[in-house]
Amino acid sequence: MKRKYKLLIIILSSVFIAYFIYIFNLDNKIYLSSFGDGVSSGQTSYNIDGISYNDYLKEYYQSKNMLKEYNKEYTKTNYKIKEFLNDIKENHYDKFNDIYIEQIIHKSNIITLCFGEDELTKLSMTNDINEEIIKEFLKNYDKVLKELNALTEAKIFVIGLYENTYLSKSNLIIINSELANIVNKYQNVFINISDLMLNKEYFLNKNSYYFSYLGHETISEIILHSI
Repeated sequence: MKRKYKLLIIILSSVFIAYFIYIFNLDNKIYLSSFGDGVSSGQTSYNIDGISYNDYLKEYYQSKNMLKEYNKEYTKTNYKIKEFLNDIKENHYDKFNDIYIEQIIHKSNIITLCFGEDELTKLSMTNDINEEIIKEFLKNYDKVLKELNALTEAKIFVIGLYENTYLSKSNLIIINSELANIVNKYQNVFINISDLMLNKEYFLNKNSYYFSYLGHETISEIILHSI
């Protein structure tokens, strides 16, 4: 009888140990969330979403068996920073995943933000990007980061903007410099990708400012090196 009890204790102990190891690993896995415009969604020159840097991040954590969940429902072409701010304030409900945006933010371990390339490029096509437009854009970005940091302890990566046919280098230097200061204020991480536009291999079409998969892969590597 004693042997049976000993065997039962050993079996139960093994089960409990395995369970706690499972729970520990589950709690330490990554919940990755991306928010942003066409750059964030992997928009291509063919007007369809391809593989983005967020997808490469997802694949990396999957390969390491570290990914718990990946949410990219709030990444879409022409998504503006003010629209995202309003979605947070209104706690927008994501019908597809049956979850509110605040829940997504609160659960996240890693968050990537990439806004402005679509928004400011579209404005540049019809108007000059003046100081007022830049101030408004940065003010809304500041508000977004304030809201996010109040809702989560996740590591937040903010992807900067880069020069294209319509966005001038002079404006981009100002925007990225001010945006980096805002990001640092909240102790988040600013990812400068302005130099990537110099590499022609990162673009499939010279008439499109969207990156190729090589460009997105490079952005994901920059983010991973910053973690």
